Amino acid sequence: MNMHVATAETETWQFELDALVTHRDGPMPSLVLSRIRTSRGDEVYGVRSFATVDPNRDRIIMGAALKPIDDAAWEICLLAGTPLDPRIARPLPQ
Repeated sequence: MNMHVATAETETWQFELDALVTHRDGPMPSLVLSRIRTSRGDEVYGVRSFATVDPNRDRIIMGAALKPIDDAAWEICLLAGTPLDPRIARPLPQ
């Protein structure tokens, strides 16, 4: 049986683990928790939503439907304005 295993060093992904993403059709601020490739090579991501109102926090979604987080998604994101918000400048260590 021929089997090809891609290692972490050789695989490239649209999004890294822990990346903040949103849906391409509307705001859905989310964190990438997992990722796999289908047998056809499509990327599938497991994400957790950080929208202020979202009855379905955890989703499995095709990578083609995701994009990097944008301003519209930040407007409804639970992380906005908290110490976990990467847009907030951190003070330099003294």
